[in-house]
Amino acid sequence: MKKIAFLFIALLTFVVKGIAQDRLKSLTEERQVLYSKFKESESQSSGIFGNRTKDDMQSSIEALKEIMAKDNEILDELNNLSEKSKSDFTEQYNDLIQQNNELREKNRELSELSERHKGWSKENHTILESVEEEKTFTLSISVVVAFLLIVYVIKFYTLKSKYNELKKQQRLE
Repeated sequence: MKKIAFLFIALLTFVVKGIAQDRLKSLTEERQVLYSKFKESESQSSGIFGNRTKDDMQSSIEALKEIMAKDNEILDELNNLSEKSKSDFTEQYNDLIQQNNELREKNRELSELSERHKGWSKENHTILESVEEEKTFTLSISVVVAFLLIVYVIKFYTLKSKYNELKKQQRLE
């Protein structure tokens, strides 16, 4: 979502810059027309003996005033363009700082999760070792009990057979 917003802002910046640059180009062309008008008024000499009259000079002054007004418009447009550029740069810079902070936070969270995972892994390893020890102990006890049971059964039948023999002998006597 942030990437889309960033791309939208960048696109909007290019469009606005394009419009501002077109406006600046238009103003510059208008100034060139005014300058041509001034040059033409400077070359006029309608007075006696080819001298310039007050009207000729007044038309040159008017042309210069128009040029100055156009220059002021151009300077205003340049200032606006400069301010917009600074504003766009500041906005992009702030967005990058925000993204950097978010990435740092995610990196910190990832480190914490990694540390927790290491702890859980050690805990699981310890549990598995104790389960294995308990299993080995239980198996050992089972083997000893089974061995004792086998010995008991063998001894029981051996003694029973001797007892039966003794009884037979006592009956026979």
